[in-house]
Amino acid sequence: MVRSSKPITIAIASSFAALAWSNSALAQYEGAAPTLQPQPTDTAARPSTAEDRPAPADHANDDDAIHKLRVGAIAGVGFPRPLAIEPMVVLGGWVAVGGEYGVMPAMTIYGVDASLWSLAGDVRVFPFHGNFFVGLKVGHQHIEASTTVTVAPYGAAPEQLALDSFYVNPRIGFLWTNKAGLTLGVEAGVQVPLTASIDSSLPLSLAPSSVQNTVQALGGAVLPTVDLLRIGLLL
Repeated sequence: MVRSSKPITIAIASSFAALAWSNSALAQYEGAAPTLQPQPTDTAARPSTAEDRPAPADHANDDDAIHKLRVGAIAGVGFPRPLAIEPMVVLGGWVAVGGEYGVMPAMTIYGVDASLWSLAGDVRVFPFHGNFFVGLKVGHQHIEASTTVTVAPYGAAPEQLALDSFYVNPRIGFLWTNKAGLTLGVEAGVQVPLTASIDSSLPLSLAPSSVQNTVQALGGAVLPTVDLLRIGLLL
């Protein structure tokens, strides 16, 4: 008996048709689908650039704030000038320059009325860029002393003695300034007279020794200098 091959032929043709349709549909899908590019997810693996790096922080410390150019004034109490005031300019925390006016109000010393004033230029150097300084002051000092003397046979007569001297005053000390500008200081040194001239209302031979000693002690001799406190404002 001979069987017909027609059903087998139809099945094979249907299989080829289905395979062709699936290939066509897959090609259309691949052409329509967008191309996806892989995106880096690990930023740590990517080399950093200047834009990625955070801006450096401003680490200006207290010293940087303190050691900028500052202008102001300080006042002090000490010896031999009980009161002093000094305009000052601090340059970068290394050098301070100023001009000092000092005064001793009229007072009585061993029966002698004495007063004093001085003008000086001043330089401080901060060798360690800190609070410690080495300073030098160069100035002029005027001292007056007066009393009453008895001159025979003329009786009592006023005696006035004045001494003008130029001096140098090397010293060391500490000067602290905070960020707000408040300034405190202490210092000590030696005052050395360079030249001195005396003016007397009477001949020196008639001037009492107390007057001459007072004037010489304040302006004509080597003296220790001490500033117990300096306080001011430097902005």
